[in-house]
Amino acid sequence: MLTQSQNVALSPLDFTNYQNALLSVLWNELMEGAVEPMQAPVPYLINFAEDCLLCAIVMLKDKYEVPLSGDFTIPLEEEEEVSNGGEPIGLVYVTAAPAQSAAQEANVGIIISESHRRKGYACEAVELALKWAFEDLKFHRIQAVLMDDAQKDRAMRLFVGQGFRHEGTRRRSVLKPERRGVVGVWKDVTYLAMLDTEWALRNMLKHKGPVPTLWDEMFARHAREREEMVKWDEKHNRVRKVSSTETLR
Repeated sequence: MLTQSQNVALSPLDFTNYQNALLSVLWNELMEGAVEPMQAPVPYLINFAEDCLLCAIVMLKDKYEVPLSGDFTIPLEEEEEVSNGGEPIGLVYVTAAPAQSAAQEANVGIIISESHRRKGYACEAVELALKWAFEDLKFHRIQAVLMDDAQKDRAMRLFVGQGFRHEGTRRRSVLKPERRGVVGVWKDVTYLAMLDTEWALRNMLKHKGPVPTLWDEMFARHAREREEMVKWDEKHNRVRKVSSTETLR
């Protein structure tokens, strides 16, 4: 796995590096707002990391070699110095239940510390994780499962900007358990996903200009579905074309 991009590097999380104050803070945030960590059978970061296909610390590059271990199978070029500031700025993970793995499907998630947000680091880290999942593991479909909370809109912009498609919202489908005296509550969950074909064609399909919003993607999807329905109706003679002064019957 290629572990670095222009500005960030990934280091696999393990017993040698998981005890860090910032990582504890980020893990607590994930437990509050991310479906997979919240539903982890053992509520500890190191246990969650062991159950993931990938759980890596996101670090800024700064003249520090990133160790390669675990599932990271593609070493960096020798002449290409891997740099790392040594301090984590986030976590990125790819996880899959047994049924998902059999279907070549996985979930992806990320969190970046508040002081490093809005700088493009999350995009770079997610792209490294996607590249590994699609090109190394040969997965067919990667989805982001977003719970309805304060971070949802930011996460949607991130994944839609990467080329994920909105697939729908399951209403009150996840129970956020009681924590810190707050009563448990059922939450809506929104699904975004990318297929391997969309990953392969991402450069051709990449949006020119401003990053598309979720509404842009939803309207485009609605237009495609409406055209498909009209074609199906015409094929089965369910729509009769009339003059412009009349409506479709």
